[in-house]
Amino acid sequence: MTDIDKRDRIIAAAYEVLSEKGYDKASTKEIAMTAGVAQGLINYYFPSKDLLFAEVFRRETQRYCSSFDIPIPSGNEPLTIATIMDILEVPKSRALEEPDWFRLRYELYAIGLRNDSARATLKEMLEMKRASISETVEAASGLPKEMSDTFASIFYAVIEGLGLQKVADPSFKYDEAYEMLAQMVGAYYEQLNKKRDS
Repeated sequence: MTDIDKRDRIIAAAYEVLSEKGYDKASTKEIAMTAGVAQGLINYYFPSKDLLFAEVFRRETQRYCSSFDIPIPSGNEPLTIATIMDILEVPKSRALEEPDWFRLRYELYAIGLRNDSARATLKEMLEMKRASISETVEAASGLPKEMSDTFASIFYAVIEGLGLQKVADPSFKYDEAYEMLAQMVGAYYEQLNKKRDS
């Protein structure tokens, strides 16, 4: 087994243990057992538990962004509420289909905020998610890149906030919130088009 294979097995095992146990109860001993490697090997590749978890965060964020398969209308098609709902279905489904990963992400955010070594990874992952959303916004709406970037930062905060509320409170009216979000985005897009046409 190569060094890359060992490192990848450790990261995959850390994700599995973290998802099941959470940050506080996840031990490097259990991660090593799950990965089938010596515990000392984890310390060799990752000098601290936080750095290992930051790498889990990086990998899962990359996977999350690359898994988006969003139907984007062509530049000539109007951006309707139905189209916006289709686009929103991808982030909306994440909190429902992967609540463990969603909970874990919030723990990893906390690590990045308190650990200077992990903070750079947190910043990089937030930038990656905003860039992914910005590309979708630009392609779907035709907004210039600067406006798409600003919209993406707001949009990302809303998506994360709605997901957090759903994971923390299963009775939260998640569908209704997303429907209203689609209407708000649609109204904003319509207003922009009126300004362009005038």
